[in-house]
Amino acid sequence: MKTQGREDEFAGLKIIYNTLRIVSPEELELHLQQCIGLKQEFPDLIAGFDLVGHEDGAESKPLIDYAEPLLRFGKEHPDIPFIFHAGETLGDGTAADMNLYDAILLGTKRIGHGFLLAKHPKLMQMCRERGIAIEVCPISNEVLRLTSSMHMHPLPIILNQGIPVVLSSDDPAIFNSMGLSFDFFQVLVASESTGLLTLREMAWNSITYSMLDEESKCAAMNAWKGRWAKFVEEVAAIPVNQ
Repeated sequence: MKTQGREDEFAGLKIIYNTLRIVSPEELELHLQQCIGLKQEFPDLIAGFDLVGHEDGAESKPLIDYAEPLLRFGKEHPDIPFIFHAGETLGDGTAADMNLYDAILLGTKRIGHGFLLAKHPKLMQMCRERGIAIEVCPISNEVLRLTSSMHMHPLPIILNQGIPVVLSSDDPAIFNSMGLSFDFFQVLVASESTGLLTLREMAWNSITYSMLDEESKCAAMNAWKGRWAKFVEEVAAIPVNQ
């Protein structure tokens, strides 16, 4: 990026330590200890902890099964926040659905997917009040058949509730994704109510709710504002008949 004169576009790199949600509570303890060790060795690199994997899988365990070690970890290591995947399911009232409740009660800073969040008014209220960002993955949700198309996606409901949303490509290597721009495009064309303001808000949220330190956030935001202003000027210059 530096050779292209785009070094100001790189805001930094963070890693969220994660392990599969099929491990036993005892095995989870080992992963938590490893996460602590990596945080001590690389304090500016390790940004949080997550449990990943197919929530509806036969071997997958709900968050509540790990409540004891996670509660202890959260109390003893507030410098390693939880950033949980939760609610990536169509099962209303299932154990996977309940992960949304437990993720919020455990103090997650963001929620990966949160597809069923729109069915839970109280949880949406809590996310709005606590500033918990939802990482929406448009193309992934379509590929995995959580929704038939973005027109049927619950994203507009979440946005209309004032909940911060950021976009993610989920597993770009697995899905052979060409880049996050395509997820932004899917959101743009999914509803008559989405437009430049929606894209601006999501891009803004990507920095605001990132795990960067405040100084890095400020630098990233200032650089992004300049690029956004240039982009808007280019859009405004396009003839209306094109």
